[in-house]
Amino acid sequence: MIKRYIMLIIKMVVSMGLIIYAFGSTDIHAIWDAVRSADLFLLILAFVLIAVGFYISALRWQILLKAQHVFISIKELTKSYLVGTFFNNFMPTTIGGDIIRTYDVSKISRSAAQSFTVIIVERLTGVFALISYSFIGLSLGFSRFGNIPLVWFTGGIFLFILMVMIVIARKQYGKEIITENPTLFEKLTIKFNRMVQTLHIYKENKRSLVQALILAFLLQFNVILYFFIISYALQIRSPFYYFMIIIPLVHVILMFPVSINGIGVRENAFIFFLTQLGVSSASSIALSLLSFAMVLVYACIGGIVYAVRR
Repeated sequence: MIKRYIMLIIKMVVSMGLIIYAFGSTDIHAIWDAVRSADLFLLILAFVLIAVGFYISALRWQILLKAQHVFISIKELTKSYLVGTFFNNFMPTTIGGDIIRTYDVSKISRSAAQSFTVIIVERLTGVFALISYSFIGLSLGFSRFGNIPLVWFTGGIFLFILMVMIVIARKQYGKEIITENPTLFEKLTIKFNRMVQTLHIYKENKRSLVQALILAFLLQFNVILYFFIISYALQIRSPFYYFMIIIPLVHVILMFPVSINGIGVRENAFIFFLTQLGVSSASSIALSLLSFAMVLVYACIGGIVYAVRR
């Protein structure tokens, strides 16, 4: 418990330091002017795209669950996504959204390992789509981003994740361990074998996996389009394929749990990449803040859903 609080304090300090660094070198009034002059219609359109993303995500999740003979309505899965978004954004140090989603599904599937594995597969399809978009964008915008070491570092992370996906897909699960009093290692082995066994169901049900991949590409395109529309609302006129590079890179950077909910890291990441395109720091921060604020609105809705449900 003490260690958890120490990590929380460290993350708070990191977030505060990065926010001070980002805002300290930027004119606050310029940030406000950028936000105030943003195209309201485009902001509303971007806000609607988040809801579209929730629906696509729930549909992909439903398809993967059906392959495991678990049947849940789109409505309930969408509500679970909203609640998960609430926990991801307001309770990041205690319990994550994926744990909430695992719990929701395990009440029906009666298997936490199976439910969690489905979410892993869902995440992997999303990562694969991000990898694809990132490298397509990099091939089109190599002259602008090809000399940035961070781009190649992140590309290496993408390739590593891809290799892990291939290894997991090819791994054969072991025999079930049956003992009256299994040791901790045996318990972990049992759960791992069950997870891998769940993964191998998709090798026999390629149609579901292909459908999930198609939806993953559609979802990630929706995410990139979301940021692109906000950028246009802020009068940022950069080609769409630049965002195919930037948004996956920002998402990878945010995977490192060094701050509270990515606060500070997100702003500096956008400043770093967008200034390469000649965008001002004020507009870069405005893009980060607006995109995050819209997600927080849906997170609040998820909190209401969590409060009223049984």
